[in-house]
Amino acid sequence: MKSIVQPLVQRWREESSSGVLVPSAIRRPFRLWMTGSLAVVMAAMIPLRGASESERNHAMRLLRHSRFDVSETLQRIELAARDQGLSVLAMVPGSPPVLVLASSIGGTLVVMDSADSRPAMPLSLMVSAAPDGGADVLIASSQGEGGASDWSELPPSVADDLRALPGVIERALG
Repeated sequence: MKSIVQPLVQRWREESSSGVLVPSAIRRPFRLWMTGSLAVVMAAMIPLRGASESERNHAMRLLRHSRFDVSETLQRIELAARDQGLSVLAMVPGSPPVLVLASSIGGTLVVMDSADSRPAMPLSLMVSAAPDGGADVLIASSQGEGGASDWSELPPSVADDLRALPGVIERALG
């Protein structure tokens, strides 16, 4: 997984001087639903074995760099998420670990861009050790290059949780 994550992080650092990607285009997902099922969470978080380079490049995007190590970054994000009314649905250990947040109304959002696409969870975060120290916080990218989607079919509080996530990460790591 490290061989997938490091080139992606480097590419996005080169594309964004601030280290934060800003959504550029709004797209309506093919399918979205809320779940609390750990089986669904695990299915969406399975490593990208056998995936093409193109699929890997669209699986995640850099949200923010942290000056803290992976463990402290995860702890800070969890505390900031709880302060925002979110909870942790799952913490998938490994290298790198994945933190799956539950919305303020419970469950986590699962999104598919097309009938044959992999499910992704916009409230999931992968935290990878950065080669120059600290950690990189990556987010599942089900929304393509721009990272924005039309969340009009979601309960308003879940859409608010999604829009608030970058601010939660900023407060945790700022």
